[in-house]
Amino acid sequence: KTRVVKEEVFVPEAHITSNGKLSLPLPTLEFLGVESTLTARFKVGVDQNKKGFVGLYLIPSDESDPTAFELVKIGRGFSLLLKGIFIRLGLAYRTTEFHFTIKKIDLDGIGTGFFAKLVDEKPRTKKGNDEDED
Repeated sequence: KTRVVKEEVFVPEAHITSNGKLSLPLPTLEFLGVESTLTARFKVGVDQNKKGFVGLYLIPSDESDPTAFELVKIGRGFSLLLKGIFIRLGLAYRTTEFHFTIKKIDLDGIGTGFFAKLVDEKPRTKKGNDEDED
């Protein structure tokens, strides 16, 4: 008899909290190559098409870049404070859960970056299970 062994494949993910933060779990930060959460920063770009919001570009940056967003500790993970971007995009993050998968990409003239693709959108449950208290 042959036995099929399922190998678990790690899929880096993120989600938007009800307070407008892009939440990045620790395994996702490792995938993003974050060595120090104290100095890690990301420039953020938005991808949209005719149907609307598609995802976010996360471009590693250094702490001297004033246009980059810094990581902030929340609960067991970290987040990027992107509330202003989400508001401009018209994302109803207070009432809707937005989930992303992240993949590494090469950006012309910039180098390596990451793309957080929107993969799921559903009404937020009222449980208050968001680890984010502001």
